[in-house]
Amino acid sequence: MNRDLQPPPQPLVALARDALVGAFAAGATVQALRLRVGDRYLVPTGSMEPVLHGDPVAGDVVYVDKLAAAAGCRRHDLVVVAHPSEPGQLMVKRIAARGDDPDACWLDVRQGDLWLGPDAQRLQREQKDPLAARGMRATWAAVPGSPAARAGLDLRAADGDLAVASLGPVATAQAQLRREARAARRQRDGSPLPDGCIGTARAVDASCIASDGERSRPGADVAVADVGMAVAFAALQGDLLLTVETRHEALTWCVRPKPGAIGPPTAAAVELWRDGELVQEFDLAMPRGLVEFGLLDDCFFLIADGRRAAMLVAPRDPRWNPAAGAALATLRSLAWVGVAGADARLRATCVEVFRDVHYWREPILGMPGRSGGWPRHVPAGNWFLLGDSAFDSHDSRHCGPVAAASFGGTPRAVLGPWPRARWVGP
Repeated sequence: MNRDLQPPPQPLVALARDALVGAFAAGATVQALRLRVGDRYLVPTGSMEPVLHGDPVAGDVVYVDKLAAAAGCRRHDLVVVAHPSEPGQLMVKRIAARGDDPDACWLDVRQGDLWLGPDAQRLQREQKDPLAARGMRATWAAVPGSPAARAGLDLRAADGDLAVASLGPVATAQAQLRREARAARRQRDGSPLPDGCIGTARAVDASCIASDGERSRPGADVAVADVGMAVAFAALQGDLLLTVETRHEALTWCVRPKPGAIGPPTAAAVELWRDGELVQEFDLAMPRGLVEFGLLDDCFFLIADGRRAAMLVAPRDPRWNPAAGAALATLRSLAWVGVAGADARLRATCVEVFRDVHYWREPILGMPGRSGGWPRHVPAGNWFLLGDSAFDSHDSRHCGPVAAASFGGTPRAVLGPWPRARWVGP
């Protein structure tokens, strides 16, 4: 090699200078990205359990997308905003109402649900879509799962493989529900489910299984109405019975396979029972491996295999509602699944009991639209923000609507701790 073409050796000072310049440029680039593109945020409180696990030291570390625009945020979206009463601090909540939505700029919280409308006199219960609202479900019990998650389930009718044998002919199941409907609603905490069924071991409350697998206790003394079950299965034979029971009624989906000319059934005849009495009939694609059912915003739903084309939603008839005031005094919900028919059998691989987000407000009296008064008004350019764990959240119920201009970004993913890393949906 021609020695005349080799670069001269650089002094140590020059190397150090170049390293410092490179480090400064890298640091400036990272800081600019954090300011303009995205940043990390440690969730310090349990206000968003179980979507986000909060702890001052071991909480979820969330990636916040700062390229998102406040104008594109809609109801139910998760947002990070500047804390209205703690300068320099951030908080993550869910948008419950937007002042820029003229038909939903007033809101109230009643029995865990949101009621929205254009003014305080025209509020209607929010009707969420069961599929779109999946991200707002809170797991209350599950198997497989942690000991805390399994504790809410009664699996005595299942063997080690979660296999459930027949609970008898469908007619027997209907007759049983009718007998119970004529008597007082069952007092079943700590007692067995109907023979051959698996489901809740006790009434579902407003607690949940947190992201770290432990039970989050806030709300454990409050019963909830909007509950459901998801059952993944590897084998199904016979008629599937899916029930949610309250103190006032038992609503059941009876899914009966329609025999096919060749091979396994691909279609099902579905009956909706109320206390064992036939209410409606439907046709549905035969579930192949997953069923989800439950009560949501005063509607009873059934979803097969997570497909919108295989979803049924049946609003409860207003005539079924109890007398005014009775629901609060006797509210409690349970859920179970069983199979019926000759040689019927269900082999489940996963069972989850879930509940909808249950909003709570203290019964504080005040003038409508003013601080402490309900219903509340959300001015234009503002959001009413609520935490999913309403019993452990400081939000717009306490500090009032928050200006959309304080928007700092949208949570997209949990970066750590590593076992909890995941994408965050709406």
